[in-house]
Amino acid sequence: MEEPRPKSIKTIGTVVAVFSGFIIFSNGMGALFWTIFGMGDELSSPDTMNTEPFSFLLTHYVEMCTMMLCLGIAYLIGGIFISKYKLWANRMVSGISVLLILVIWGIMVMISMLCSQQEGLEIFVFGALFNALLWSTPLGLLIWFLNRPKIKKHFS
Repeated sequence: MEEPRPKSIKTIGTVVAVFSGFIIFSNGMGALFWTIFGMGDELSSPDTMNTEPFSFLLTHYVEMCTMMLCLGIAYLIGGIFISKYKLWANRMVSGISVLLILVIWGIMVMISMLCSQQEGLEIFVFGALFNALLWSTPLGLLIWFLNRPKIKKHFS
């Protein structure tokens, strides 16, 4: 007799799909409002171009939001198909989760470097690193859960 598939996998698929909805909505709205209000226009002039990482992110904000929008759509597809116990979706969501962890830590390290260079903002370094830990922990737990042998054997 075949072992029944755990319902926690379907729940995780739903949670991933909902989380991806937040990624899609927030980055879509961010790019839309950034474009509508022309917030990046003053940053892209050659005399204000700066090579520091935070200025680079602000200069390329719409591109970053578009990249995150694409990742969110891929995450949504992965979440839907995790609920259907597809192994490729498990691998895709695990890979995107690793990528999201790297993006989160990269941005927060850039913000903490910027804050540490300015007087009076040193406390925000800890806030940025705490924020990175706060957002990357659930993603790490998701990767761990999806790749446990006891759970992975239910995917086909």
